[in-house]
Amino acid sequence: MKRENWFFESPLPQTKFEVKVGFKLKRKIFSSKSPYQKIEIFDTFPLGRILVLDGILQLSQKYEFIYHEMIAHLALFSHPCPQNVLIIGGGDGGALREVLRHPIKEVFLAEIDKKVLEVSKKFLPFLKLKNSLRDKRTKVLFENGVQTVKNFKNFFDVIIVDSPDPAGAALPLFQKKFYQNCYLALRERGVFITQSGNFFQQISEIRMISKRLKEIFGEIEISHFFTPDYQGADFSLTIAGKEINLEIDLEELKKRTKKIKNLKYYSPQVHLASFVLPLLYQKIVSR
Repeated sequence: MKRENWFFESPLPQTKFEVKVGFKLKRKIFSSKSPYQKIEIFDTFPLGRILVLDGILQLSQKYEFIYHEMIAHLALFSHPCPQNVLIIGGGDGGALREVLRHPIKEVFLAEIDKKVLEVSKKFLPFLKLKNSLRDKRTKVLFENGVQTVKNFKNFFDVIIVDSPDPAGAALPLFQKKFYQNCYLALRERGVFITQSGNFFQQISEIRMISKRLKEIFGEIEISHFFTPDYQGADFSLTIAGKEINLEIDLEELKKRTKKIKNLKYYSPQVHLASFVLPLLYQKIVSR
């Protein structure tokens, strides 16, 4: 009998190593170590091609659009007229692709690991990173996003933190000092959004992020949506507004989204509904 090949994700630290998620493999495409992390590409049966960093699935060919549409469009449509955008992390190009669908002036991509861009361009063509990098509005900074926000004051309309989980090189992107510098880097009415983990295994992470952002921004909202790419499936984004009301009129949102063609997951209705947390989640976050 032929031996089946499987890839099992490294357990998230928050699970106390009690949960493992696996995918049946067709083949391994790429594996290498950068100065910051191990980077792997696999072809899988259920998800198509996947990107894995330090043993954790970052995106899949089949479902990546869910996360990338949500983190980009939630933030940009929460701002009345975004022009200058910063993406921290996101070297695979998925969030960048979605941001460039808006009539913005410029977008900075601050990615610490150049190897992620190189691998994504070569092995993950569905992310359209080559096209995004050719766009004149794109400016790439190969540096730590913690340093990037220190270099700008009152400059960005939207800051998107598309980072791995809070460990290793990504840990400073979850600290209060970083959030304070993001606040200062935003213009009046600026919008900040970050991935904040899943409701199955990372409740403490969600609670920590919301608490720290509330202390700085005052107003925050937690969005949740389902994606097969991430352990626990019910994933969260936390969004904060600088001197801006995050509540949006549905009809106004419909008018603005008409300019973005061929969306696969995000819609005005999904935008608003994603902020409706089940009572269980509300209790968990408020503790």
